[in-house]
Amino acid sequence: MNNNFKQKSSIPKKYLILIAGVVWMFAGIMVIKTGLPLFISQGRYVFSVFLAASVFSVFYIFIFSKLVEKHTTRVIKDNRKKMFVMEFFDKKSYLTMVVMVLGGITIRKFSLLPAFFIGFFYVGIGLALFSCGMKFVYKFHEVCI
Repeated sequence: MNNNFKQKSSIPKKYLILIAGVVWMFAGIMVIKTGLPLFISQGRYVFSVFLAASVFSVFYIFIFSKLVEKHTTRVIKDNRKKMFVMEFFDKKSYLTMVVMVLGGITIRKFSLLPAFFIGFFYVGIGLALFSCGMKFVYKFHEVCI
């Protein structure tokens, strides 16, 4: 990417944490929006809520929260005062995001998993994404104080 473009598109680094939070909350909403109709249509609410809560717990505790800490620390410790607006993630995280999105689209398009699974899984993972987006926003608030 053109270095001049990167410089023009650089912002104070603390705002990268806020941008990450907004992106994660948006992604969470979109994933929930995809899974919720399937979740509701299944009817087994107690079981579905338990499964969604399990998915939420695993992704929130063991994956997404660790990424929030990793990216927040990486941005804060960077020596630059301004960073390119897209540097709220590293290359590995962008690649992971692309694989997850394409994987989800592929699973739904070719009906590789039953609607019941997609319903509770998407609701759980969407809530975990949204919650970690809120955690990024909280981290931004901590940095600004």
